Amino acid sequence: MASDNSENATGNPGSGERAPKRRRSALLDSAIVEFSTYGIGGARVDRIAERANTNKAMLYHYFGNKDDLYLAALQDIYAGIRGAENELELDLSAPEAAIRTLVAFTFRYYVDNPAFVRMINTENLHRAVHLRAAGDMTTLNRSILDRIKAILDRGVAEGIFREGIDPLDLYISISALGFTYISNQHTLAVLFGRDLTTDEAIEKRLETMTDMVLRFVRSDRHHAASDSAR
Repeated sequence: MASDNSENATGNPGSGERAPKRRRSALLDSAIVEFSTYGIGGARVDRIAERANTNKAMLYHYFGNKDDLYLAALQDIYAGIRGAENELELDLSAPEAAIRTLVAFTFRYYVDNPAFVRMINTENLHRAVHLRAAGDMTTLNRSILDRIKAILDRGVAEGIFREGIDPLDLYISISALGFTYISNQHTLAVLFGRDLTTDEAIEKRLETMTDMVLRFVRSDRHHAASDSAR
């Protein structure tokens, strides 16, 4: 850790205008690790502060209490995936390719960010009671639905996709196909005796997901054309 733009172990801020931002970010990163590992009840603020190389006083200064910190961490992980989605280059001139890109991104995000998956599972166990306290989350999450709608509309206009697909329903389906694979990987491995975390298994799962989603969105005419081309 850089000594001049961060705080020391006693919680004293280092020099530099960006020190408070970095301090807060370090606490959020540590909190995500803690909450995704131990849940809300098992999480400990002293471990969060120690991992961020600060103290509990600074944690309370920035976030108030453990529940407020959990909510901030929850909002941060949603902002993270939405921000990454917004950086995606989804080519509307090639609707099928855009769907492929979205499916691959979504699945690989879960693979690369297991803490995201665990925190969402935790919040669902609590019936999203904390997330409700965040206020309007629909604005943050609207962008991905708008982009999916644009892809679907273009595909329908070109006769590639069928009409009547709800963008939210499609997003939920894409998410579920990858999310369950990651969230249940340990139990599935025990039950069926297969390691689902190998590179080969991940690639095979992505291939399956992509095929399933494309078959769902394609128009009957395009299905016939695709089958005849094989």
